[in-house]
Amino acid sequence: MKKITALLLALFFAITVFVPTVSAETDPELGFEISSEAVYMVNNESGIVVYQKNADTKLDPASLTTVMTAIIAIENCPDLENTMVTAQPYIFDEIFTLGAANVDMKHREEARMIDLLYAMILRSACECANIIADYIGNGDISAFVTMMNEKAKEIGAVNTNFANPHGLPNDNSYSTAKDMYLIYDYAMDNYPIFQQIASSTEYTMPATNMHSSERTIYHSVTMMSEGSGGSLYYPYMTSGKTGATNTGRNLASTATKDAYSYTLITMNAQRYYDNGDEISDNMSFVDAKQLYEWAFNNWAVRSVVKTSTIVSEVKVELAKDTDVIPVFPEEDVDYLMRTDIDMSSLQKVIKLEDSYDAPIQAGQVLGTVEYKLADTTIATVNLVAGSDLERSNWLYFLRGLQNFFTSVWFKLIIALLLLCVAGYIAFAILYNNRKSKRRRRKTRRRF
Repeated sequence: MKKITALLLALFFAITVFVPTVSAETDPELGFEISSEAVYMVNNESGIVVYQKNADTKLDPASLTTVMTAIIAIENCPDLENTMVTAQPYIFDEIFTLGAANVDMKHREEARMIDLLYAMILRSACECANIIADYIGNGDISAFVTMMNEKAKEIGAVNTNFANPHGLPNDNSYSTAKDMYLIYDYAMDNYPIFQQIASSTEYTMPATNMHSSERTIYHSVTMMSEGSGGSLYYPYMTSGKTGATNTGRNLASTATKDAYSYTLITMNAQRYYDNGDEISDNMSFVDAKQLYEWAFNNWAVRSVVKTSTIVSEVKVELAKDTDVIPVFPEEDVDYLMRTDIDMSSLQKVIKLEDSYDAPIQAGQVLGTVEYKLADTTIATVNLVAGSDLERSNWLYFLRGLQNFFTSVWFKLIIALLLLCVAGYIAFAILYNNRKSKRRRRKTRRRF
């Protein structure tokens, strides 16, 4: 019995140890698994968030930090092409002892600011981030980091704090998928040079005082390059920035297909995967490709209402030939939404008066209509008259009479008249009574 029990325990132990566990479950909204712990995906044309997961969870930004480093550098260096920066020896102290990503910059090496930016974004070169911060901070990297955090708050990334310019592990460095979207989107929208850098698959750094020949560096977002992306190559990806932590991978990226473009942030994805045919060390690439394809295939701008659509009819008074008028939306409404949504499920909240008086001009605003999808308001649009309506002078005259006879003034006049009549009657009665008394007195005197 003891041997059987021991055998069963050993078998149970072997199963629990050697059978792989699934760390991600199929997302019912997507229909596939997402490895990344946090995701934030936004349609760039509309600003609509099409998918999010743990978007406000604070995680290690890793080398996504350098997006903010680039922003501060671009804002504070007016001539990126001609500004020469010297790599001070002390900036390397915290870099190479950690085996951090680099492009082999040397002590006292001189490089253009633009070259440092390319190396930092494409290769996550930590020494380049420190060289930039040291230069912009006038020898004080901590002052530069303060500038980074102030800018983060200005952008609206209120759940972010940077402890260094390169993103190497630090307990005081954290951000969220939503905040990193705000930062990456800000850089892409406001600085064409950043967009150019993040979109480049490779860059050649010129020779320097410490390197006699050029250095060609390649973007760490390999899925942007057909030659190095393998099965994860994605031709629609237009920019990217990677980040690696001890536990996972981060990726900030954009993709464009047909008339649609998206910005996607994924954080803390698994480092490895094996699909049976290929082994990769970056599940963030897998997540990105699946999410982009899902968005492009399942979301589209759809027509909610056209200006030619009769939304409702309202009662009209004093018009010549009709007592109702149709109302139309003042403008077309198109909205990005899931392609499988039944348009009849949209709710209409119409706000109109019970009736309107002629004359009415075509295009005159009579009310509003609010279109809602579940609890989300898609749009609120003015409702306008579809045609001109003339006023009937006869109906207008009758309305005037009706208004007069029901007005306070008419009631006041009638009351005054009644008061006058009552006063006259009272006066007549009093007068007659006095006259009768005088007659009776005269009659008594005669007798």
